[in-house]
Amino acid sequence: MTVKVALITGASQGLGYETARHLAASGQIHVIIGSRVFERAQEAVNKLNGVDRAPAYPGSFEPIEIDVTSDTSIQAAVNHVKSKHGKLDMLLNNAGITTDHEIKDHAVLRETYRRLYDTNLFGAVMVTEMFLPLLRLGTSKRIAFTSSGLGSLQWASQSQDIMNAINLPIYRSTKTALNMIMLHFARLLEPQGFIVSAADPGYCSTNLTGFLAGRAPAEGAQVLIKALQGNKEAVHGAVISDFGKEPW
Repeated sequence: MTVKVALITGASQGLGYETARHLAASGQIHVIIGSRVFERAQEAVNKLNGVDRAPAYPGSFEPIEIDVTSDTSIQAAVNHVKSKHGKLDMLLNNAGITTDHEIKDHAVLRETYRRLYDTNLFGAVMVTEMFLPLLRLGTSKRIAFTSSGLGSLQWASQSQDIMNAINLPIYRSTKTALNMIMLHFARLLEPQGFIVSAADPGYCSTNLTGFLAGRAPAEGAQVLIKALQGNKEAVHGAVISDFGKEPW
């Protein structure tokens, strides 16, 4: 049996962790748990191999340090995966951060935008670009991005609730931009046999949301898994959710 290799950034907790756990369910995927702090990745692997391990999840896991805001860190991760596995079959760009929803202090506004874009957008771009040579050597050729319904311009312009464009401009604009990057890679890499998509897992109770009431991360992770494994017709070049393709 040929084992596929998947890398998930931001996988030491929350949606990334649950996606790793369920992705390994077939026993045919080796999941690399990415975290900007190696110890957190190792703790997640220990947990996956311990309290969260069950016969239903026979896959294998491996920790790796990858800070998506550092090209040096990304390159070190690329070198490690190349040396140990010689390929990468699946990449989930999941690492992301948010901030206080209203920034009134102009002294920190630019830096706040910069910090979120550096992780949520630039990080995903650089990880994808730098791992592309290994992804081309894989058999699956799957790339996915963790996006959000908050990135939809249609919903932002028409809604009167939290989806209204008045709310959360910094975080959601990173996701709107990320959707364009996803579409860029989808069109660019399609002739090479790649399937590229983005997933909206919904409002989940994770560290990103302050663990406020929301759906369980294991539920949201199912959408991320679909982005990585769903049929091309259902996911390629689209932002998907539980309900199918979302409007732009």
